[in-house]
Amino acid sequence: MIKTTHLSTLLIPLSSLAILPSITLAADYTVYGKAEVQIANTDTGIMRYAKEGTQIEAPFSRIGIKGQHKLNEYLSAVFKYEVQVKGFEEDDTEEPFTARNTYLGLKGAFGEIVIGRNDTRFKYSEGKLDNFNETQGDMAQVIAGQDRLGDTLTYTSQYWSNAQFSFTYAPKDDNKNNKAGFAATLIYGDRNLNNTPYYVSLSRVDSLNNITASRIVGVYKFEKLQLGALYQHSESVDETKSGNGYVLSASYTIDKWVPKLQFAKDDSAIRQESKAIQWSTGFDYVFDKQTTAYLLYTDLDLQENADNSVALGLKYKF
Repeated sequence: MIKTTHLSTLLIPLSSLAILPSITLAADYTVYGKAEVQIANTDTGIMRYAKEGTQIEAPFSRIGIKGQHKLNEYLSAVFKYEVQVKGFEEDDTEEPFTARNTYLGLKGAFGEIVIGRNDTRFKYSEGKLDNFNETQGDMAQVIAGQDRLGDTLTYTSQYWSNAQFSFTYAPKDDNKNNKAGFAATLIYGDRNLNNTPYYVSLSRVDSLNNITASRIVGVYKFEKLQLGALYQHSESVDETKSGNGYVLSASYTIDKWVPKLQFAKDDSAIRQESKAIQWSTGFDYVFDKQTTAYLLYTDLDLQENADNSVALGLKYKF
């Protein structure tokens, strides 16, 4: 990540004009992004995020700007504008950008409250559980509720003794099922596993994007070994579908190599059209904190269909 910070004060005397004593401009922002390229071969093309055959893709590549502006000693304005960049691909030249997290809000001792497009706090609750995040092996292939929604209000508290509360609210007129919806999450520990070797979350979503569900997530890192687990009970808002989902993940760091494994299962038929089972395996080669090469294989089994994909990729974060 490249951070660009401007904390400058522009003083214009104007004593001769006697109009304004000074003008103060202050901004603190970061330009960031992810560039990724992937060569993948997918069998039938029924899984999400992958087309049938051999493809060159730029999965979830993005660029954004985020920052804050101090309003007074108690309050700051915060913002994020982020887009997915698809112009790398030949068939996306006419619409090279799609919206990702984009919001504006306020931050203070009370926490942070923002309005706009954002990951629901139900999605946020996954932490570092997903070893194949933003690939064909993403747990969102089978687990419902991994949503990023516009026209929402998001509140995130400060930490209290390693605990944090966050909340998403969507008004009735802006929600898909014409009903006000929310997601609430309570976490304990560090989502990034930097300050604590553990992370636990309890989360509930009600009537957001046509789903009502409850979830518990746990991730633990012991030296070079990382283990994660998720249990989720999901129901469609119209109550025609319901079921349970599970995710188990494991990874182990050996110098620059990170072999990893993941299993996901869901029988609610909300994310896919039927009961779904997915397992994924692969490894990362970490050149440095910004650059990673990877190889993965994922297999998706449905009641009447199946698919698999193998991919070789390189991603660079700035």
